[in-house]
Amino acid sequence: MNLTRAKKICFIFSLSFLILISDSVQKTSFAADIGNCLLCHKYPGLSRVDEEGRMRLFFINESIYNNGVHAKVKCEGCHTDITEIPHKAAKKVDCLVECHIIEPTTETKFSHKDVATFIKTSVHGKVDKIGNDKKFSEDYPSCKDCHDEPLYRPLSFFKKVRPGISEASLGRCRVCHKKDDFIYQFYNHVTTRLHKSRNPLNIAEMCGRCHDDSSLVTRHGLSTKAVFSYGETFHGKAATFLDERVPDCLDCHVNKGESVHQMLSHKDPLSSIHETNKGKVCATIDCHPSASPKLANYGVHSEFNLTQSPAQYFFTFFFIVLTGGTLLPLMGIIFLDLVRRFFPHATIGRRK
Repeated sequence: MNLTRAKKICFIFSLSFLILISDSVQKTSFAADIGNCLLCHKYPGLSRVDEEGRMRLFFINESIYNNGVHAKVKCEGCHTDITEIPHKAAKKVDCLVECHIIEPTTETKFSHKDVATFIKTSVHGKVDKIGNDKKFSEDYPSCKDCHDEPLYRPLSFFKKVRPGISEASLGRCRVCHKKDDFIYQFYNHVTTRLHKSRNPLNIAEMCGRCHDDSSLVTRHGLSTKAVFSYGETFHGKAATFLDERVPDCLDCHVNKGESVHQMLSHKDPLSSIHETNKGKVCATIDCHPSASPKLANYGVHSEFNLTQSPAQYFFTFFFIVLTGGTLLPLMGIIFLDLVRRFFPHATIGRRK
């Protein structure tokens, strides 16, 4: 009798323990984690040293991932080679594969394959028009050179008092939709896509990884450090103070209404920065609608040298000399006056 009772107690205890573990796993894993990958990848110390001696970190921050644009994508949707646990070293993710999410207008699986077509014909493509690799093709960016896991930046359309989640908007969503997790996910996705996912300073810093690299600029025959020169302009200085109303690299180098992946060379007649099109960029309704085409002649990426911009060079040099010639003598007089005030009886040399 005692043995039977003991078995029952052990069974009940084991069942309760399993339910507790199952409940905790469900609470700590996000919806897309069907394979329960976070069972291991939720630990910050999860890492190893690879064959090349580099430290590889495999920690996944769940809260950040849940607020990212890939929160609903299954882990297996990108890591297609992982079929067992524990798994072997994962292969590099191919961003052009089809994922499990259905594109609603075509009812087909979503894919970034169209982006590959845009990039191939853009100034950042690794091959030329006849299909041959460009010179120094390894310098051209891949997806992950520009894209990280961006976080949602939702807008508030009601009263425009503050950016963020609009409870008034969510209240309207709840009229039809019953699950809050879907409402928040859909609201974040839609409102984020209605404006920039990064501010102008972030975009400039991203472009500067390549365009301010002296060796890369020299290899490709570029005339200037583009992002540095942008930072010297009014637009760049405003971006430094996190003003999001100023134009960034993408506002000028991409035609309005086109994908940012369709950036063309300034020599291409279809490019937004071609000589015949630059005036249209400045005269958009969001920037300077009443500006004449002459405004586009302003050297946004001009360097401080005599060859490229002699007028700016001499103008700047004149003001440097004027400022130095005015301030240095004045500072000298102030210094001598302070010396006399602190040491009123001091003299140079011996008194006779």
